[in-house]
Amino acid sequence: MIRINKQRTNEPQSWVNYKITPGAYYAASNDLRNALLAEQGHICAFCMRRIPVPKRDPNEAETSKIAHVKSRTNHQDMQFDFDNMVICCPGNINGTAHCDKSQGSADITLPLFNIQLQNSISFGTYTGEIKSDNDTWKAEMNDILGLNNATLKYNRIQALEGVRTLLEKKKWTKAGLQIKLEEWTNFDAAGRLKPYCGIATWYLKKKLRQMN
Repeated sequence: MIRINKQRTNEPQSWVNYKITPGAYYAASNDLRNALLAEQGHICAFCMRRIPVPKRDPNEAETSKIAHVKSRTNHQDMQFDFDNMVICCPGNINGTAHCDKSQGSADITLPLFNIQLQNSISFGTYTGEIKSDNDTWKAEMNDILGLNNATLKYNRIQALEGVRTLLEKKKWTKAGLQIKLEEWTNFDAAGRLKPYCGIATWYLKKKLRQMN
């Protein structure tokens, strides 16, 4: 997980207009979906997978889900609130539910838009496990969002191994590590973040601290 830079100015005008229409009910729109994709760099708010490109065939499986941090079931008054929405991957790997599909109608307290959450997170260097030093957030990541299933942990380790392999090729200066950190932190020219960037940025920051 990384902090999502949630800004009111990212809310599409079409959604602003729609939600004040008499009798409006929540229904995901392409404008809303695209705004959330752009805001998050096309990665899942929870597991950091690359969100798949929409399918051409409408009969094919869904490629993304708009999740409500405070669920629509429990908070009908927040169903149109852009500040309560994130976009997620389909939420199913090898038959195991995770992210929004696992969350269902449960509420989470994870402060996705606050750097405090990212600062609380660490990863198992050899297991790929995601953890938080806040016990409540850690439980939500495990028990509500299912972020430590075997495939997600494996994928995170694969992303980390790519970084490790690169660092082992030469002796890196602090300035060089900082450049690599920025590559994993910043959006690319296409407005995308690297999948599973959370574990890579955590590792690079750790290496930078060791050089101080």
